Amino acid sequence: MSAMKTLLKTRRSDQLGFLYFLDFLVVFLGISVSFWMNEWNSDRKNNSLHHVDIHALLVDLEHDHQSLNLVYDRILEGDAKAFRLLEVIQNRRAQALPYDAFVDSLISIGYVYNYSTFFMVDATYKSLVNSGRIQSFPIEVNIKLRDYYEAVAKQVDDNNHLVDGVAMNYYNEAHPFLNYMLMDTKSLEENRLFFKDEAIRQHYSNLQFYFRTLALKDRIKLHQSQVVVYMTKLNQLDSLVRSHAALEGAFESSTQQK
Repeated sequence: MSAMKTLLKTRRSDQLGFLYFLDFLVVFLGISVSFWMNEWNSDRKNNSLHHVDIHALLVDLEHDHQSLNLVYDRILEGDAKAFRLLEVIQNRRAQALPYDAFVDSLISIGYVYNYSTFFMVDATYKSLVNSGRIQSFPIEVNIKLRDYYEAVAKQVDDNNHLVDGVAMNYYNEAHPFLNYMLMDTKSLEENRLFFKDEAIRQHYSNLQFYFRTLALKDRIKLHQSQVVVYMTKLNQLDSLVRSHAALEGAFESSTQQK
């Protein structure tokens, strides 16, 4: 009888232990599954946000492409006009061009260089840095991002100031007719009247006008070489971001959202 009681107690103890183990296992699995689900959901949200960041970055880079192309076109136009103006000045100084024809050439050439300057769009980059999400990009992309939006941006800002300063001084001091021309829409005869003043005639006959035009053309060419550097850096970054987007499936997610 005593042995029977002992056996029953042992069985009950084993059953209770098994039940406790089941309770523990259920709780453990519940917590683990909940943790895994939260982690999966967090990763999914982070991946989705990373795709949004990639697309926003590509939009900013596309804007920079368009802006740089516009600036480059203006540079080519300005370089051609400056070259033409130098030829006109040389012909005038060589007495091969009468003053009236010289004046008409200046009027025809008009605004020598529309000093368009490049301003990169960096809103997405700043957001990535401030939020720390820039670390979601591979190290190679990360480095190129910082190089473009930090080092290149500083070069752009410095060069913009130089170009704007040279161009503005040229129009204010060397070629004031351009400011006069832009004040209002004037007829050819009204524009010719500007050059009738003897002091104006002397100003445009001075060798300094030629030198200042040379300096402007030199600055335009230097600006062109700088813009080519910006374009190269931009293309490198754009290519890396697009390759990363393809690996991440960001293009497919964008198509699905549409």
